[in-house]
Amino acid sequence: MVYYIRFLKPPKVQDGKNGLVSVSTLISITTDLGDAFLAEDVSLHAQLLALDTNTVIQGKAVSWQAGKRELLVSIGPVRLSLTKQSIILAIGEKTVCVDELGDCTTTPLVISGCSAAFGGPQGTTAAKLVERRFALRSDSQLRIWEETGNNIARHIWDAALAAVICLRNTINNEAAGMQQLQNRIKNGGKKAVRAVELGAGCGIFGIALAQMLPRCAVTLTDLPEVDEIVSRNIQAARLAPGSALDFQVLDWDEKPSDDVFGEAVDLVLVSDCTYNADSLPALVRVLGYLTNVSPHALVLVSLKRRHESEAVFFELMQEASFAILEQTGVSLPAPYSETDSIEMYAFGRT
Repeated sequence: MVYYIRFLKPPKVQDGKNGLVSVSTLISITTDLGDAFLAEDVSLHAQLLALDTNTVIQGKAVSWQAGKRELLVSIGPVRLSLTKQSIILAIGEKTVCVDELGDCTTTPLVISGCSAAFGGPQGTTAAKLVERRFALRSDSQLRIWEETGNNIARHIWDAALAAVICLRNTINNEAAGMQQLQNRIKNGGKKAVRAVELGAGCGIFGIALAQMLPRCAVTLTDLPEVDEIVSRNIQAARLAPGSALDFQVLDWDEKPSDDVFGEAVDLVLVSDCTYNADSLPALVRVLGYLTNVSPHALVLVSLKRRHESEAVFFELMQEASFAILEQTGVSLPAPYSETDSIEMYAFGRT
């Protein structure tokens, strides 16, 4: 499992003397669910960056120690105009807080975090948000905002990172890609590929697809509570030529609307939605609705098994006439040089 830098207290500018200020924050390094802290020593780099130019104003090496639950990070004194200059605080294992998403040797154990802007007209304290930056290609970044609070619906989960890795490998014809997905993308031909993501949360899975695949229309769906964060991520996305993104509210327990189900789709994206066994019948029912309209749609599922009850998902899918067409695994790093396997499945209706 990978770990994520989280701002327990948002970065804040504090006045000093003679025009000097300092910036402080309280961070933690936890799993995607926030249920465990990193039990390994890690050296980190904390940097103040100018918002407009992304240049480093001042940096500092800090150390996370095994057994800790939080770490106070303070940078300063630094000469900074509180009324003019907006800044961000970036913390990661490297001085450049853009993380690779590859195999377990290139994906970092600790995912970097960048704060929202503060200082200048932004105010002295950053908003309760953290931005993750990932390298898709040498000329492209995937930038995803998530909240720093406890709402897991507005966080990035491990299976979503694995799904992005699988998408990139497949689109780039690299190892560990999925042939069924590759065929579906190629079969799009001159016709744009249409995809729907269920339980999108921050939207990283669907947004990554729209950034990597030209002529792709992606609809992200989830409950109303994610509207603000997913809209922010849609606005920040750098779409591939001819691609489009939108968000629609979808409650699996309610009758689906024509906004989501009115048109045929080629791909259905599902990432880490099997952890709650109580919601599995509704999830499979929605997948059934979608594939009734689009019987040839490919359902791409990324999951990290957290408990035995998730096996019910596969039983329900079989009962609903879904078959596994292909499966593979994506390895993420784990503490003490171990690895964590994320499962990827391509389902189709029989």
